[in-house]
Order: sequence, then structure tokens, then C-alpha cells
Amino acid sequence: MINALYIAETGLNAQKSLVDVISNNIANVNTSGFKKSKIDFVDLMYGPEKLDTKKNTTESNDLKGVHIASISQDMTAGKLKYTEHPFDVAIQGEGMIAVEYADGEIAYTRIGRLRVDNEGYLSTAQGHRLEANIGIPPDLDGVIFAPDGMVKGVINGESDLIDLGQIDLVRFNNQQGLNAVGEGLYVETEESGTNYVGRPGDEGFGKILQGYTEESNVSMVEEMVNLVIAQRGYQLNARVIQVSDQLLETVNNLRR
Repeated sequence: MINALYIAETGLNAQKSLVDVISNNIANVNTSGFKKSKIDFVDLMYGPEKLDTKKNTTESNDLKGVHIASISQDMTAGKLKYTEHPFDVAIQGEGMIAVEYADGEIAYTRIGRLRVDNEGYLSTAQGHRLEANIGIPPDLDGVIFAPDGMVKGVINGESDLIDLGQIDLVRFNNQQGLNAVGEGLYVETEESGTNYVGRPGDEGFGKILQGYTEESNVSMVEEMVNLVIAQRGYQLNARVIQVSDQLLETVNNLRR
């Protein structure tokens, strides 16, 4: 009966973690480029209890119940939203844009809300400069992001465009293995595998769309269904504890 209490405890903790993950997904349903999280559970029952014949007691070091195997990001692309803003770019297809931290570390993102920083370079809205180091002269009348990633400047009164730089895309053998570090940024790990760099539009890489942003890939319907399931699971595990407690109370009240 004591085992039932500990098993139900693992169930309560697991369902609580699931509710936390769902809550975070729902909170970011309107966050551009957000990738929803998913949680995987594994059971912990490996074998039966063993009887100690000398002591006439049962002993078991086996864990029972449920355990969180992993919490990972679902890297499927979200819908594209037309914004008309010239510095909004979205990736239609596979690939991520490489950005650089102040200390030189490289991270990757699919959030293409770009701006020009105080030194005149293209950066994300959070201030992380693109690894391509594309400078935007202040006297330009416009900037064009071509589908192949080429960035060109427009000067008033001139028909020729100025080449400013090239945005390449990066993809990984296992995107699920990337480590999320917040602000829509990911860093590579051993689990993410080899990274491949290519120009937008090449085989295996998406295209750059100017004036678009990628929306969150969270489905409210799916999250609400998962929330109901998690709540029911929590209630059932709480009920197991309640019933076990009642049985233990009955045993304690037995009189010979």
C-alpha cells in the first residue's frame, strides 16, 4: 500500500510538469517564431519484487511509476504572416539564421524581425547581430531581401542596387537536439549533429520572404485537449493517494 502512495506521487509530479509545459505553450501562442515544447514520459517498473526467504520480507530497489524522459521543442514551422515591414523576413522552408552574441558565441533563430543596430549592422530585435555582418549605410532609401538571401540597398534616383551582403541558412541533422536559450535562439549540441550551411533556395534550404514573419506553431485546440487530459490524470493520481490513505487508516484501526 505504501508503494501506491509513492507511485501516485510520481504521477502527480509528471502531470504537474505537463501542465507547466502546456501553460508555457499557451502563453506564447502569439510569440513570433515560438516553437512549442513537448514532454515525453517513460514508465519506471522494471521488475517484480523479490522475496528475502531468510527475513521473510519483500525487498525491491526497482523504481515504479512514471518519469519525465525529456522535454524538447517541436521545430515544425509556423504559419507565415504578412506584415509589410521591410525589415521583417521569414524563412519559407528549412533552415535557420545564424546570429552572434557579444562574446562571439553563435546561436540560431527563425525569428526574422530585424533592425539596424547603433553601429549600422543588421541585428535581431533583441540586439543580436547577424553572423553575416551586413552593414546598412544610413543614406539608403530602402533595403531589399532577395529570396536567395542577397541583401541589396536602394538609393534614390539610381536604378542600380548596391550589394550589401548575403544571408545564408543553417540546418542540422537533428533540430530536436538544439538547446533553446530563450528569445527564440538555439545553440547547437552534440545531439543536434552536423550543421550544414547553404544559400536560401538551394536544395534542402528554404527561401527568404521579405515583409513576413513566422508565427508560433502552437495549436490552441491541441493544447486545450492536452490540458484536459493532464487535469484528469492529476485527479486520478490524487484519487489513488486518497484511496490508499483510506485503506491504510482501515488497517490501522483493525483490532484483533
